[in-house]
Amino acid sequence: MTPQVSLSIITVVMDDPQGFQTTVESLLRQDFDDFELVVIDSSSNTDEISQILSDSDFSDSFTAAYQWVNPGGIYSAMNQGLGLAQGEYVYFLNAGDRLDSVNVLTRVLQRLRETKAAWLFGPVVMVKPDGSWVTTPSWNYADEQRNFFARGLFPPHQGTFASLAAIKECGGFDARYSISADYALFLQLSLKAEPSVVEFPIAQFATGGVSTKKWRDSFAQFHRARVEIFQPHGKAAAREKLWTYWHFTKVWVYRELIERARR
Repeated sequence: MTPQVSLSIITVVMDDPQGFQTTVESLLRQDFDDFELVVIDSSSNTDEISQILSDSDFSDSFTAAYQWVNPGGIYSAMNQGLGLAQGEYVYFLNAGDRLDSVNVLTRVLQRLRETKAAWLFGPVVMVKPDGSWVTTPSWNYADEQRNFFARGLFPPHQGTFASLAAIKECGGFDARYSISADYALFLQLSLKAEPSVVEFPIAQFATGGVSTKKWRDSFAQFHRARVEIFQPHGKAAAREKLWTYWHFTKVWVYRELIERARR
């Protein structure tokens, strides 16, 4: 049996060799090497991504598994990565995403070993199309949990590490949530165990993805996930709806009024 590594980093890529190169270079700069890279590629050019792996120093430093799959959506690809992962913990760093500093993995794995937590999250840096950036704010996990994570504060997958066993027990990514399966998985993890929380930024990623462009649809899916997973009743259900409407209104004002006025 192959010895289990501490961490599996799963990278999903589709027709983005430049973004994949950025991600690989970020991993090569890390001062931690007890991880494997699992690459799930759905690119139309089946040689570009595997060639980047071959041309880099990655194969001399870390274990890498590569698999090409027919395009079937990002969550299907992420589930494919889970099927190949061998690590105790799993982290998704998709093409174009990069780790925030050279010792992120060292610090995260040290915290996980100290706490023996089933999952961990921390802030991320969101890079806007104009090059400006913002770090997600600190927030109180217990407060948001009491309010069903309906107020817009929750960890994105780029800031979340979880044990492979815990993710599999949750069933992986539920493709019924076409935009928000990562959010639904996070809700499942919140029912399973308390997380460890770090204050240092974990990763950087560009905004403007599907959930940003289809933000109204993502709101509907977030609400459906909370109802299906938490199953609130009575006053709890009313509170979840109240916070959902409050957060929707806040985002609507920003996107439909403030952002449009700036254009």
